[in-house]
Amino acid sequence: METVYIIVLAIALDLVLGEYPAPLHPVVWLGKFISFLDRFSPSRNPKTQFIYGAFLSILTVSISFTAVFFILGYLKDFNTLIYVFAGGLILKPAFCLREQWAIALKIKKLLEKNSSGAPPKELETLLGTVPHDKESLSREDIISASIRSISENASDFFVAPLFYFILLGIPGAFAYRAINTLDSMIGFHGKYEYRGKFAARLDDVANFIPARLTALLFITGAFIIHQNHKQALRSAISDHAKTTSPNAGWPMAAMAGALDVSLKKARCYTMGKSLRPLSTLCLSRAARLYKTSMFIWAGICIAIVWI
Repeated sequence: METVYIIVLAIALDLVLGEYPAPLHPVVWLGKFISFLDRFSPSRNPKTQFIYGAFLSILTVSISFTAVFFILGYLKDFNTLIYVFAGGLILKPAFCLREQWAIALKIKKLLEKNSSGAPPKELETLLGTVPHDKESLSREDIISASIRSISENASDFFVAPLFYFILLGIPGAFAYRAINTLDSMIGFHGKYEYRGKFAARLDDVANFIPARLTALLFITGAFIIHQNHKQALRSAISDHAKTTSPNAGWPMAAMAGALDVSLKKARCYTMGKSLRPLSTLCLSRAARLYKTSMFIWAGICIAIVWI
């Protein structure tokens, strides 16, 4: 029962408080640790870059897992009530639920305030969470990027952490968060891409099941709230392979199908059929589908740990 109390407390904390302040957020600490180690990365030889990147990744994931494991193990032996309370506090930053739909709805509000002109200046901060070039974004680009972001983040920031929580407890959720953070910080192409290859592949493996599970949750959620669940399934099957990532396309394609829209990333891919125009209403519908699907997943996770 302690595990049930922990996950319920963590989700309640997310819904009530949202994200922790940056100085208190363990993921921020992870980022600083990765940045510190990254300073010593070799800059020339691809082989040594790869070896160092693998070392950095394994060390970061191992420290994340073992630190949480031993802290919670000590607290469990010390006092059950303190263990449950600390477990909820520690599990919460491993996932992010409310913030994702809050960002989508805030972007909707800002766009509606400036319905006739260029995207408002206030969007610049929010667009830091959306993988696009701010200078070239039209209103449709912003809506598309926001829907793609909430879709992919559903897997990365909620489904996957709780998936590994079910398998490996709170240490598993934090190990996944470390993997995802490594990928976002060093797993990119460019001058030092070999440094991040191990982290990027590790992230691909870790997200293989959660990404497909997220697509299935979107299809189920679309069925429940009377969105186009059949098109969500068709789009997930037909369009998931259009992204360079082996995983990101699944939730994005399912979301596009459910909303009857076409989601485009310039010069990269187009997902879904354009049966509806991209408007700010699409952001509300995307947020509703996200909430429905993620609460289904939360309920499933609580039921599993209860059993």
